[in-house]
Amino acid sequence: MRTHTLFDPTHAPATADAIEPMGPGPLPDLAGKRVALVKNAWPSWHAMVDHLAALLADRHEGITFEQYIVPNGSAADPELLRRIAAENDAAVVGLANCGSCTAWSFHDALELSRLSLPAVLVVTSEFAELAAAVARAKRSSIPRVLLPLNPETVDLRVALDLVDDAVDEIVEGLTVPVAADGPAPAAASRFAAVEAADDAEDDTAHEFFYRRGWTDGLPVRLPTVPRVERLLAALGPVDPGEVIAMMPPTGFGVTYESLAVNAVMAGAVPEVMPILVAMVRAACEPRFNLNGIATTTGPSTPLVIVNGPVGGAAGVNAGRGALGHGWRANVAIGRTLRLLINNIGGATPGSISKSIMGQPGRFSFCFAENEQGSPWAPLHADRGVDPAGSAVTLLGATGSMNLLTPRQDADAMLSLFADGLAFMGNPNVVMGRGTVAVLITPGHARALAAAGLSKADVAAEIWKRSTLPIERFPRSAHPDPPYEFVQHDGLVYTVKDPSHLFVVVVGGPEPTHATLIPSHPSSVPVTRAITPTPERRP
Repeated sequence: MRTHTLFDPTHAPATADAIEPMGPGPLPDLAGKRVALVKNAWPSWHAMVDHLAALLADRHEGITFEQYIVPNGSAADPELLRRIAAENDAAVVGLANCGSCTAWSFHDALELSRLSLPAVLVVTSEFAELAAAVARAKRSSIPRVLLPLNPETVDLRVALDLVDDAVDEIVEGLTVPVAADGPAPAAASRFAAVEAADDAEDDTAHEFFYRRGWTDGLPVRLPTVPRVERLLAALGPVDPGEVIAMMPPTGFGVTYESLAVNAVMAGAVPEVMPILVAMVRAACEPRFNLNGIATTTGPSTPLVIVNGPVGGAAGVNAGRGALGHGWRANVAIGRTLRLLINNIGGATPGSISKSIMGQPGRFSFCFAENEQGSPWAPLHADRGVDPAGSAVTLLGATGSMNLLTPRQDADAMLSLFADGLAFMGNPNVVMGRGTVAVLITPGHARALAAAGLSKADVAAEIWKRSTLPIERFPRSAHPDPPYEFVQHDGLVYTVKDPSHLFVVVVGGPEPTHATLIPSHPSSVPVTRAITPTPERRP
């Protein structure tokens, strides 16, 4: 037996060692106070808020209320939060009843506290662990009231009974000092020591990593010092401890070293390292909303689209089978991001990552655009990057849908693409926001271009045709519909406008199959230029 030294893939720069309660301190009582009731889109919570207001009015003389609506899966508008803080004496925020809405409801309550407004967060039991983890990650405590049942799964009368049982605790959250959540997570060691016989090193180390939750369930390439140093060398003279970006949901820093460690585990080769740096920076931009994607009950996952010569040199497949298996660069790029989200972002499956079903793309989802097979400018040029340069574009993909396109004329193709998008369960339709990627082959693109259509024309035509009549949406199935935001002349459109449709050329030459990729509704696609040596921040 001997000790084998491997990098710990969860190692991140040290953070504060204590969690501090936030806010200005509790109110002496609620009599005569104005209380903000902040609600997201859960239908039962709207009725529960009305019931809570009635209960509080009976108990506290002169209390008044104002209700505010915020998004389910993204941060509330900062200006709205400032207005809530200015207009009220306290706030009740809810309902933390899904992965992304728990993370963002905590964010909103925390921001209100930072604006000197006492706030309490209402959480359902399934998401209590996530709320506690967010508190630890943000090193901040917010009073939290736990509902033992999901009100969306029970009769409304039972949901209102939950409010009856919780009202005293809600009042205490606004009038009694909050206890801290305990210590912040301790910083992981830089190295892990694995005891194993030489002939069993790989098996023992793989089991060691798997038992600690450091893998994606598949075997990994062990992050030895020489392997990590080899990948770092591909980036030039960088400081291994320099933070590239802060990764949600924990907000811990991804360093060049931790990127290389997880890239080794994913099977990456040196040529993909510049792509990985740009990918991490794109994923951690707030507008991409990795916080929501990583914690959602939905299946969302980052899709990485590579453009330009750097991708070609690294072997990223843009042709036949590009969305599938068999291409080391494609697999390693997407897998590296998943390992980072797990190991640095802390989105461990089941506890922090709350996806109900998940999807295969959560292992890896990456391809390059087939620029040689496209008659149009590439995606990164549409997104403002030099067409001769290289870039990554990230989309919060909820899955993929194959379309069989047997008709070869342009008009039939456009109608098939549009019909594939126009269905009532499309999250972009239901939530009224988001971006959809329409992946077409070089054969489709040539036929459409031959008909005189630019890429913008194709997006506009698909948008115009991908509509549903409002009568298709019964109020019983879609109460208080957020899809009202995409109505035009009595029609519900797939997305807000044609700019929210990405037409991307990829795959083999035949114009017989296309793929549609709806997106996480509260995620905005992000494009980052790739440079052979990462740019250094001042």
